[in-house]
Amino acid sequence: MKFLLMISFRNLSRQKRRNLFLGSAMAFGVMIMVLANSFSHGISDILFNKIVVYVAGHVSVIPGEGRGRHLAIFRDKERLEKIVKKNAGDSVIDMDEGVGIFLRAIGNGRTENMVLVGINTGRTYDEKLLKEFDESFHLIEGDYRQLRSRAIENPVILSKEKAELLNVKRNDIIRIRFRNIFGQTQSGRLTVTGIMSNDNTFMQGVMFVELENLKGMMGYRPWECGSIQLTLRDPQRDAVAVADRIHAALVPGPAFIRATVTRGASRAGATVLPFMGNDEKKKKLMADSFRLVKGSMSDALSKDGVLMSATLARALGVRPGSTVEFRFRPKYEKEEASFSAEVSGIFAPDKWTGSETVYMHEALFYPRFYESLPDLAADARRAFIPAAGAPFKGALGTEWELVARARTTDDAKKNMRDITRRRVKAATIQVGSMYETASDVLKLEGVLNLITLTAVLVLFFIILIGVINTLRMTIRERTREIGTIRAIGMQRRDVRRIFILETAFLTLFASIAGVILAFIAMGVLSLIPFNVGDNPMGILLVRQHLHFLPTVGGILGNIALIMVIAVVTAFFPARRAANLSSAEALRHFE
Repeated sequence: MKFLLMISFRNLSRQKRRNLFLGSAMAFGVMIMVLANSFSHGISDILFNKIVVYVAGHVSVIPGEGRGRHLAIFRDKERLEKIVKKNAGDSVIDMDEGVGIFLRAIGNGRTENMVLVGINTGRTYDEKLLKEFDESFHLIEGDYRQLRSRAIENPVILSKEKAELLNVKRNDIIRIRFRNIFGQTQSGRLTVTGIMSNDNTFMQGVMFVELENLKGMMGYRPWECGSIQLTLRDPQRDAVAVADRIHAALVPGPAFIRATVTRGASRAGATVLPFMGNDEKKKKLMADSFRLVKGSMSDALSKDGVLMSATLARALGVRPGSTVEFRFRPKYEKEEASFSAEVSGIFAPDKWTGSETVYMHEALFYPRFYESLPDLAADARRAFIPAAGAPFKGALGTEWELVARARTTDDAKKNMRDITRRRVKAATIQVGSMYETASDVLKLEGVLNLITLTAVLVLFFIILIGVINTLRMTIRERTREIGTIRAIGMQRRDVRRIFILETAFLTLFASIAGVILAFIAMGVLSLIPFNVGDNPMGILLVRQHLHFLPTVGGILGNIALIMVIAVVTAFFPARRAANLSSAEALRHFE
């Protein structure tokens, strides 16, 4: 084998000019392939690690309530964070609360639609996260710490581009109009304390305020939270598994209110339970399971429907049409909560339904339930919860509805459409990782890589036609030499190996040169600043420069692919040369 290697190197050095031209063409192709792949990886890195992560984290737990629109709110922050922390594991390096709103911003004579996002400046970040923040949101005026200032009215930081558009500078006031969590249109004032450089077009419309200030403006109470976003050490390895564990732990329990029911001077303890009245199958289940002694079933199962047991109705002197008041102790509020409802029907109790129970349509129940969240753990000891074998168990509501895990962006959209179609009144919780909920980004990277690979392969096949022609000319010129080495005893397979080795070494050297040229080109291109303004092409930039992200696996894969193509291409001319007989080769003359 050593002898064959020596001959291969000698033959490469004998034909310097021809091999130099062919090797240069191959090196150029490798350079283009490495550049293109590094650029597509860079775009993916920008989309994932500089946009998606800031919007939703590596893993996101997204609560939501209806009221005609999706509202990201969970009414028991302490409980949700405890579940998430317990099941996230040691791979989590940061857990953040995500709250943001769309609003209309009014500057000095100019207006613009913007997004206001809350950030917790009191948290401690590691050096890697701080570096990433600085790359994406580089502060050119002001200080992030001013967002926590109590002396300034709602301090805010916005991008240089939007500050120019709104005609505002530091210490100016921006007036805003937005909707709070109750659906009410509100107005407010923000004080510009910082201006940042943000090259990414998609993030230039984002303004940042202290999380506490934003939650206060929106109407969140101290025990309520928005989305929970997790940042992981190794998201590619752990994100999906962490999301699966959290999802499995968020199974909801039954929803109920343990209340005191009063009518006039009469009062009695009761358990109020919701039934899912927007689903026809579940309404039928309720109709088949309850026997009314007073009132009509159609009224009882309507959106204002309230079913009361006959035992409770007798104790309170209630009949259909009577109004009763419910009073209960909330989990977090100091004062007792109360609400009124009109009884629509009275049912005969049994072992499944309970005798001190009220069944209420979900449209009536859930707004009261979430507005003053009861302490379910404490009240469960006194409440009546229908057994698992109750024939109507499937029609009863739970604390929240756990949305099925979405494995792609399309699945997530489908889940949201399904929730809207079914008019779900209970809160919903979705759990997803960025590799699933942002799967379209992965598709984009795949398409970019496919386009790059196709274009470069076309280029390489053109180059490899040159390889074939070069080998054919080389074989033709060295036919007598082939005859000589065959005559002195060299085997056909060794002749074939010589030509294949020559092609392999030429391709390897050209590939290494191409990789070096690619890194030089990336270094030069990364130094060129691009001022794209509001142009969407800004998504390709980091700090006004092109972002390349070469990977060892990608480069080695490119070289391996090119080597395989070159060797396969060289095999057939090499086999033809090896099959020449010694006598025929020695008689060849040019």
